[in-house]
Amino acid sequence: MSDAGDETPTDRRTRRDYLRYGAVLGGTLLAGCTGNQAEVSTDGDSVTGTEPSTGAETDTAAPTETETQTATDDQADTAAMEPVGELTFEQPPETVVSGWGFVGDVLMALGHADSVVGMSRPGFWYQGFYELLPDVSMRDTTAIPAVVSDSYRVQRELLYELDPDLLATDPNRYLAWYGLEPSTVRTLEEEVAPFFGNESRSERSPEWPNWPDDEPYDYYGIPEFVRRYGQVFREQARADAMIELYERTMDDITSRVPPEDERPTVALLNAFANPESRGFFGVTKPEPTLDVTHEHKQYGDLGVVDAFEGRYPDNGGHYDLKTDFEGLLEVDPDALVFAEAVNALGGQNVYGNTEAYEQTLELLRTNEVGRQLTAVQHDRLYPGGTGSQGPIINLFQTEMLAKQLYPEEFGEWRGFGETPAEEHLFDRQRVTDIVIGDI
Repeated sequence: MSDAGDETPTDRRTRRDYLRYGAVLGGTLLAGCTGNQAEVSTDGDSVTGTEPSTGAETDTAAPTETETQTATDDQADTAAMEPVGELTFEQPPETVVSGWGFVGDVLMALGHADSVVGMSRPGFWYQGFYELLPDVSMRDTTAIPAVVSDSYRVQRELLYELDPDLLATDPNRYLAWYGLEPSTVRTLEEEVAPFFGNESRSERSPEWPNWPDDEPYDYYGIPEFVRRYGQVFREQARADAMIELYERTMDDITSRVPPEDERPTVALLNAFANPESRGFFGVTKPEPTLDVTHEHKQYGDLGVVDAFEGRYPDNGGHYDLKTDFEGLLEVDPDALVFAEAVNALGGQNVYGNTEAYEQTLELLRTNEVGRQLTAVQHDRLYPGGTGSQGPIINLFQTEMLAKQLYPEEFGEWRGFGETPAEEHLFDRQRVTDIVIGDI
């Protein structure tokens, strides 16, 4: 397969070919053609930064009549998402190419996980939590083709070969992170499939391209993504059921968070960086810059007290801060949480070394300075979640963090799959029922 710089095949799929599969573009995909389109995001890359919101940091927006209409066999449906605008379709898409895992989790909630035929980074779609749901099948992400190469180049020939019905990602990702030109993105939109996504993983950088009209656009929260993709796949009932369960659960958990002066201080460390492997510990701000974004949603919702608050440089690069053993001991957090550790525990090699997390834990427990840390002495070293989290993964990761940090309120964290049913913070069977369509 070739990368972005190669010539595309001569037997390109045309817009007419796409119509043959039943999806129809509502005129052209014009940004803002339905006004303020509420929230919907696609997966999300592990890149900090995103264009500041234009005052639209709310989690939902009132849907229009077209967006909420019920599908019938003889009726086309319309769904809208910034920045691409409206998409009108005669039939739900059967095949989808997405990004890092966020949309995959949304589609799992809607019963359409099998529609994903390609991803930018399949390894970032964490599957381990699905194993904890009765009668829900996991995807083998190693069998899902990566449409972006290791050198961050879009494999355009592969996109044409996969011939998806939908590119469930923000087209600005292809511009900002994968080096495509606007004309190439437009060609993919016309010859492969329409885009339907919004980058709401984290705050977009000031340099975010804001294609197609250079205007900043809104962020979307998890419930609104579920709602919008539910419209696209004609799964409004499933979407409504998942949103109801999700919002009710989150309201219950967040209402029980202890007062700030009773919460432990926390350092959020990268699971795969330590002074021996990288020369430092990578520290990340746990509090999301925008509440609506999903990468660090559980940390914001649970009011995590950041042990490194006030110590971050203005521009920390990939990590917000780099420190050593002495730097950790200086702030001496009550608990250490290791971001993306679930991927290592699940054997998903997304950072080059699945053993690096265990090596980091061992180093902390054996190093002369590391042994002095309060978190090490009290054995408060916890696996953290993935930032590519939709509704299902976020439910599990919120429960996980709540138990890790506030066991007196939510019960003890016993490990993956070790929480007794009576101590669950949400109904696993209800999630399963929604996924399999028994609603």
